[in-house]
Amino acid sequence: MRSVQESKSICVGNDKEMGNRVTIIVGAGAVLDFDHKDILPSVKNITDEVLKLNIQKVDGGERPLLRELYDYIVGKLNQVGRPEVNRYIPPQINFESLLHVIEMCISYSSCWQKEYVSWLAFPEFGTLIQPDEFLKDIHTYDYIRAAYGLQKTVMSIVNQYDTSFREDSATELWYRDFWKSLSGRSNIFNLNYDNTIENSLGEYEDGFPPIEDGEDYSRFSAKRYYENQRRVSTIAHLHGQILFSEAKSYPFEYSIRDLVKNRDYEAACKNRIGGQFPPSNQAKEEYLQPVIVSGSRKTEKMTFAPNNVYLSDLARKVVENKRLMIIGYSFGDLYLNEILGLGMAAHGDEFRVVIIDKYPLYINSYISWFQHLTHEGNPQEYTFVSRLAKDGLFVKIGQKEYPIIFEDYDRPVVSRNGKLMMCIGGFKDAVVNHKETILEFLGV
Repeated sequence: MRSVQESKSICVGNDKEMGNRVTIIVGAGAVLDFDHKDILPSVKNITDEVLKLNIQKVDGGERPLLRELYDYIVGKLNQVGRPEVNRYIPPQINFESLLHVIEMCISYSSCWQKEYVSWLAFPEFGTLIQPDEFLKDIHTYDYIRAAYGLQKTVMSIVNQYDTSFREDSATELWYRDFWKSLSGRSNIFNLNYDNTIENSLGEYEDGFPPIEDGEDYSRFSAKRYYENQRRVSTIAHLHGQILFSEAKSYPFEYSIRDLVKNRDYEAACKNRIGGQFPPSNQAKEEYLQPVIVSGSRKTEKMTFAPNNVYLSDLARKVVENKRLMIIGYSFGDLYLNEILGLGMAAHGDEFRVVIIDKYPLYINSYISWFQHLTHEGNPQEYTFVSRLAKDGLFVKIGQKEYPIIFEDYDRPVVSRNGKLMMCIGGFKDAVVNHKETILEFLGV
């Protein structure tokens, strides 16, 4: 039996080991460099596929409701602001924004259709709004079918490249080798819905034990995830994944909204049939059961396990680990951006951040890099980069030394204070040409 002092030493050793890891945020851009034989899973391509859907209405007919809603919204947006601005930047929305609109319609359609039997469940804001004429003949279940059809399309596209990756282990070796090189040294927070990182690592901890023989799925254990007794890389799907479905039988570990991890995509699809009614937020607004977390209400959808555990662990790991890598993330999630900022306060000058993204080929100087960051990129990314560089990025007349050292497109961009590195040629270019430089910069 170990003494108290020995146990303390082991705990300290484990804490030190875990603190020497790198926290990795993985966004949609991480898989765009794959040799996709099916649909390239870009936001635009997924949106285009979603708009092709027809939904079966309550009355039995079919209707291209997603396309109709999209065209109606874009038409209304085109009436906002100055015409010359709209000609230069035509209004458009992506599949996540469209899903948010549909979910809001689900929330209030029952108000418009007078389906509530008690005021106790009625969202108070519903007393103040009425549907546009365009929406009056659309039933609540029409919206629900449209929303589920949208999400099913997204998951089907993801499953196409996920299956190809799993079945052919000789493909995308650059990607597989990168994750293996950080095995046991990384805490990975994946915003994507695929399992390509799991299939690359082989050994990892996501809180789900192995599925027993004869079972379709395994149940999440927060204790297993946090303890990580094997000291392997952890993987947290912050936004869900294609193998998740609702737990369909007792006992529920945390709530009746528990998500389970299925053996394969076919089992997950089968176990999603006949699910519960959509959950509601504190404002009594309904939203989709978060098998995959999409749309503009992500923080509400991360209320249930395992998403809530993963989210709490993200803040913990950003504060514990002084190394952060951000791959293919557009800085479009406000909650995540705020959490990433915690690392600056926690680690000060020891904080090291690598951002890997795909910038246009015309960028060949600090000025063109800065213009892209401020005019084409997400303002949240500019804020994060400027805070990290500890300098205003704007250029003054006669300025000869910039806060970011930019030599050419083919080499990583580095801040003069040594806290930030940016690889702007995409994930594959960063791995194939700059992996050792990146790892040396992070000190792992």
